[in-house]
Amino acid sequence: MENLLQDLRYAARRLWKRPVFTVTAVLTLALGIGANTAIFTVVHSVLLAPLPYRDAGRIMALDTSFTNTGRIHSRVTGPDAVDVGRQARSLEAVSLYNEGLLGVQLHDHAVFTPVTIIDADFARVFGLVPVAGRTFTEQEIGRAAFVSARFARDQFGSAQAALGQTVHFQNQPLQITGVLPASFDFPAKTQVWVTFPSHPETEDRTAYNYKAVAKLRAGVSVEAARADLKAISQHLAAAYPGANKNKQMTVVPLREQLTGEVRPMLVLLLAAVGMVLLIACANVTHLMLARSMDRQRELAVRTALGSSQWKMGQLVLAEGFLVSLAGALLGVLLAVPVLHVLLAMAPADLPRAAEIHLNGWVLAFTLALSALATVLSSLFPARKAAKIDPAEALKADSSRGASAKSASALRHGLVVAEVAATFLLAVGAALLLRTMMTLMERDLGYQPGNLLVVNAEAPGFDLKAGQEIARQYDEIFAQLRALPGVENVAGIDGLPTANSGSNGSYSVKGVPTDNDHMPWAFFNVVTPGYFSTMKIPLLRGRDVSAEDTLGSQRVAVISESVAKQSFGNTDPVGKQIQLGLDLESLHQWITIVGVVADVRQDSPAQQPGPAIYMPMAQHPSRAPEINLVLRTKVPPLTLMDPVRTTIQHINPEIAMHFTTMDAMVGESIAAERFRTALLSSFAGAGLLLAMLGVYGTMAYSVAQRRFEIGVRMAFGAERQTVLRMVLWHAAKLSCWGIVVGMALSFALTRLISGMLVGVHAMDPLSLSVTAALLFFSATAAALGPAWRAARVDPMRTLRADP
Repeated sequence: MENLLQDLRYAARRLWKRPVFTVTAVLTLALGIGANTAIFTVVHSVLLAPLPYRDAGRIMALDTSFTNTGRIHSRVTGPDAVDVGRQARSLEAVSLYNEGLLGVQLHDHAVFTPVTIIDADFARVFGLVPVAGRTFTEQEIGRAAFVSARFARDQFGSAQAALGQTVHFQNQPLQITGVLPASFDFPAKTQVWVTFPSHPETEDRTAYNYKAVAKLRAGVSVEAARADLKAISQHLAAAYPGANKNKQMTVVPLREQLTGEVRPMLVLLLAAVGMVLLIACANVTHLMLARSMDRQRELAVRTALGSSQWKMGQLVLAEGFLVSLAGALLGVLLAVPVLHVLLAMAPADLPRAAEIHLNGWVLAFTLALSALATVLSSLFPARKAAKIDPAEALKADSSRGASAKSASALRHGLVVAEVAATFLLAVGAALLLRTMMTLMERDLGYQPGNLLVVNAEAPGFDLKAGQEIARQYDEIFAQLRALPGVENVAGIDGLPTANSGSNGSYSVKGVPTDNDHMPWAFFNVVTPGYFSTMKIPLLRGRDVSAEDTLGSQRVAVISESVAKQSFGNTDPVGKQIQLGLDLESLHQWITIVGVVADVRQDSPAQQPGPAIYMPMAQHPSRAPEINLVLRTKVPPLTLMDPVRTTIQHINPEIAMHFTTMDAMVGESIAAERFRTALLSSFAGAGLLLAMLGVYGTMAYSVAQRRFEIGVRMAFGAERQTVLRMVLWHAAKLSCWGIVVGMALSFALTRLISGMLVGVHAMDPLSLSVTAALLFFSATAAALGPAWRAARVDPMRTLRADP
């Protein structure tokens, strides 16, 4: 220990005397370690840490899988879930729930907030213990609500003040019986939990209207629960062959369900920052190798005086340890602002975002990274120092170009590895950038610019209330059209990128029905003028109109995809279809009156899908939850106040949330933008480090070969010849790195193929641009050393003492 402390003190003094080397090495490692610490913080909090619920390991999500297609649906039908809850011996409780951004009416105003509708077993599954009040009783189901501590503070002043208060949801008065802790926000960001009876409102086993969670009995494994549900599914398939054929219910740990979609993205980012750290370690290795070559005489003298090989290696390892430790400390400090930037850039739907923070596990990971960086950056220099031959080292003279070939080969190999690793990062970034360009340039089927969107929620959930609300919207639309700066106004339940509306199968009159292969479409309810407001082209027939009322013939406008998949080249106008959107359409034939162009319903990343549009006046039960879209002549958000005032004047109980169509489209591809920005940043950092490596190698090589260059120039070599010699050397190293990186990319880019849209994993343009960028960057990095080599004065060099 005394020898170790002595070595560390000696290493610290030497590092202090070489501030340029020390600062460069520490900052290089800090960049790699800081980026890794920040990303690992996200990965640990989102993917690895247990959920912050009681008995979190026993909480499962209930899924529906289809054995004939392999498709897995993260929702269940109401009656299927009820049967599972009654029959499953492996489950302690099963709870149905639904979530959404919905309106809640308070005593003097309405708020638009995340609401989750829950049943009686929800509190049992999560073991809820309110911070104020209590859980509800069986008799209070349908008349009680929970609120979050934040909602209680914002709306009532405190948790205690919220207890006993009444809120209205869908025209139902609900008493707040409990306030849940701020740490509980399942589903994510929920502020109000309203209760509904455990028995679902529909017995339809083809309507996947619910999400469900379940709690395993103590001691029951996930595999045992899956076997239990498999047996129940087989019994239900025998009892209901029409609806439950090929259907199997299963359980998935809730943590996996919540994070499954973001797992590939986070693993990709963790691999990317790991590669940045490797590039940083290669750079520091190169710096330490260069330093060890300068110290050959010192190390040779020590060896000649009796120092052991281990002692020589220990001196270098001590320096590497101090550099890595300083880099780790600075990296942790750097990780804090990087983490804030990451969270600011992250998609709004990133699961468990509120739980992301630095903790002991992250600090332990950083310490492990520091140890790894010490080994990676110091191992080769230490080994080189330990095996030094005093006789050769004392004879070697770097100023005469007599350095060992093995040292040069190792430095060149490190540069090739850096370029190859940077090529992989840059290719991934290029592919994701091309994906983003494709998404930004795609035809959405509508024009999102200058569209103000109002998410509107009115109290009322039955046919009569819906009719009154639909009538109010007619009056609201008329007044909104009169506002200065408004071109047109319409309403829709099922706005693109809004995650609203409905979908399902439909049948065509005169075409035999096969329950296993029925056509499918999005079901949207619209008001007259919707297509002109969104600028969706009308291809055939007519739009819905004010004459399409509840008492008139049921009509619909279909998209081009519906026309192709159900009618081929036949004109669909006048044909009839049947679907189960709501009670108003049940068992009724709907006449097609028009055809419109397809739109990308969920996001620009998705293909246009079949859609059926029906008049809101004929489906008034959908009117309480709609999106208002206003085509404006002015910046859309400048109309927020007059629009809010107009709507509240007619119905003050309508809750509203304002945004723009451009913002909604942007949010729908937020995950793609997030991973593209981060991977591009990491690729940029890797490129910078790789170019520093090329610069350092070329600069050191020129210094080593200064005497040789002087001799060449004394015998007539021109400056241009020397310049080309150095640049050609750098070009060869970069070309080898590009070749190695391209070979690796053939395998690794396939891992991100699922994240690409409109771009092939081996896109020639991306590969070519990346190769050219790295080649010219490496050449540019070598320009400085090449220029200095060309300016060598042969007379001064040849006269210089060894």
